[in-house]
Amino acid sequence: MTRLGAAAATAVRFGLGGSVGATGPRPAHELVLYQFEACPFCRKAREALVWLDLDALVQPCPPGGTRFRPGHGPPYPLLVDEGREIHESSVIVRHLVDRYGDGYVPWPLRLGPLTTVSSGLASLALPRRRVLASREPARPLELFADETSAAAREIRQWLCALEIPYRWRTSGRGSAKIAELAERTGRAELPALLDPNGDADLRGAGAAVAHLQRTYGG
Repeated sequence: MTRLGAAAATAVRFGLGGSVGATGPRPAHELVLYQFEACPFCRKAREALVWLDLDALVQPCPPGGTRFRPGHGPPYPLLVDEGREIHESSVIVRHLVDRYGDGYVPWPLRLGPLTTVSSGLASLALPRRRVLASREPARPLELFADETSAAAREIRQWLCALEIPYRWRTSGRGSAKIAELAERTGRAELPALLDPNGDADLRGAGAAVAHLQRTYGG
C-alpha cells in the first residue's frame, strides 16, 4: 500500500481511527470482530474500537474465505460481546460507545449517509487482496496498530487475505498500550506484529508480510 493511499483514506475520514477519545469501563470478556478490510462498514467498527481504545480478537472474513465465514455469514461487520451477536456498523458503534465510552459517538461516525459515503471512499482509496490459501496458526497473532497507518493497513490486508486470526491491540495516539509494547519488547515502534507461535517480533509492513507469507502461506 502507498502512503498516499493511506493518507487519502485517513483524510476522507477526518483522521478518525488514529487516536483515542473518551473511554469508559473495560470489557469483562474479549470482544470478537468478524470483518474484512475492504468493507466500508467494517472500517466504521474499527474506527470506533480505536477511539475507545478497545482490543478485539479479529476473525478475518474476506470474500471467498471459508475459515470463519461459514458459521458467521454476511452481513459484516459482526461483533460478539459476551455471547451477544451484534450486526450493522451503526448498531455496533452505538453499543460500544454506550457500554465502553461516555455515550458520545465521534462526529465522523454520526453523519448518516455521509459517514457511509466517506467510509466507502476511504476503502476505495486502498488496494484489494484476494483470499489466499493458508495454514491457520495454533494461536492468534497479536497486532499493535491503529487504523490509519499505511504499514498497519498492509499488514491487516495480508492477515485478512490469509484468514489469519489476530488480537488487535488498538494503539491510537494516547493509548497506554504503546507503553505496554515498549515494556514487553524493549521498543515502542508501530505497527508491531507479534507471533506467539514462534516468538517473532516483526516491525513494519515488509518484515511482517514476509513472515506471514513464509510461515502461513499455502
